[in-house]
Amino acid sequence: MVNLTSLCIMFVVLFAGSLGGCEGAAQREASTDSDTDSDTDSDSDSDSDTDSDTDSDTDSDTDTDTGIVDLSYIWIANTDDGTLSKVDTQTAVEVARYRTCPLSFCDPSRTSVNLHGDAVVTNRQSFPSSVTKFAAAQDDCIDNNGNSVIDTSTGPGNILAWGEDECMIWHSELPTTGFVSEHGARATAWDGQTDPDTGEGGHVWVGTCSLEMMGQQTIFKLDGDTGDIVDSVAVSSMCAYGGVVDGNGGFWILSGYGMVEELLRVDMATLTANSRILQCGYGITVDSSGRIWAGGMGMMMGSCISRYDPATDTELTVDVPGAEFLRGIAVGVELSAGYVWAADTSGRLYKIAEDSMIVENTYNVGAYNMIGVAVDFEGYIWTVSQEGNATYKFDPSSETQVAVPIGQGPYTYSDMTGVQLSSVIIIE
Repeated sequence: MVNLTSLCIMFVVLFAGSLGGCEGAAQREASTDSDTDSDTDSDSDSDSDTDSDTDSDTDSDTDTDTGIVDLSYIWIANTDDGTLSKVDTQTAVEVARYRTCPLSFCDPSRTSVNLHGDAVVTNRQSFPSSVTKFAAAQDDCIDNNGNSVIDTSTGPGNILAWGEDECMIWHSELPTTGFVSEHGARATAWDGQTDPDTGEGGHVWVGTCSLEMMGQQTIFKLDGDTGDIVDSVAVSSMCAYGGVVDGNGGFWILSGYGMVEELLRVDMATLTANSRILQCGYGITVDSSGRIWAGGMGMMMGSCISRYDPATDTELTVDVPGAEFLRGIAVGVELSAGYVWAADTSGRLYKIAEDSMIVENTYNVGAYNMIGVAVDFEGYIWTVSQEGNATYKFDPSSETQVAVPIGQGPYTYSDMTGVQLSSVIIIE
């Protein structure tokens, strides 16, 4: 299929004062990546008696129907603080908060959780961009100073200095080639090869979003145990904005900025890439059938949801009337099974039937500037509000919610709980 992204890149570079068709997308990134000074009052008045000063730690393991023991946490990057919040999804309490890089400005964004429950966080604009891994279970942390105690955060009031938290497993900087624009690494996903019992093995895939090369971005493959870069490939893409892994060895990247919404699949064995144009895109997820879902703005419409089926090479798109700007998107399980859930900047959560793609309901959830959305292993829906500095746990059965205060400017588009990955990876 014809790749139009490099044309859009060239247009942006050559006519920076008049962005034309790329202008809307540039505004989207500018407003979402760093703008947290909106004067809209944060509406975080949902009832929540959660105590953020808890020293609860890791004993919230849940046995899922797949036989995998998953540490039930949601990991949310606090962009303005340069920290990562670890929230117990069963108690709705933030049990740890970590620094994500050694610099004063890390700009953490995407997170991804492997089949053992461990998380990585990608720091976008830390010059260079970087990736940091944290262990979910204290037994997997490392007693670096030999004092026979694991020194680690016990909550938001106990953030250790960089290098002192022994649940930080590794930190890896991504190499650059020449000039680095304001946009660094974005799309981030574990590949599903981690041993669910030991946490060993597996790789982390990261894609960049930079104008340093006309119409090309770099995809990095990192060793999940060490953080070492074991491979990389340049792909024709405007911006590897969001990424997911399917159950068939593919790393899918949504690369869309206004004029063009491009979906790329990188074969993780051969590093070859194929692409097609989507009618709608911004956030990205994948269902258990391997279908790719994208939510956002369309080329010829307003807010919308697209479902792409690789098996038939077909795309279905539905308009979502009343939505301001759809951002995060996630596929439900357990309590929320059968539905796709999309977050709107207005603070609304949309419930879309997975098979019919009918928008069945809309809920007012959380504060304005809703960013990401994720589903935990019990099926509760979690949304992230950049303006509310909180995450919201929504019960689709009772249609009630609990607010959990976290760090400043939280911003995460990705599989924050590991549910997405475990839904597409078959463990034998």
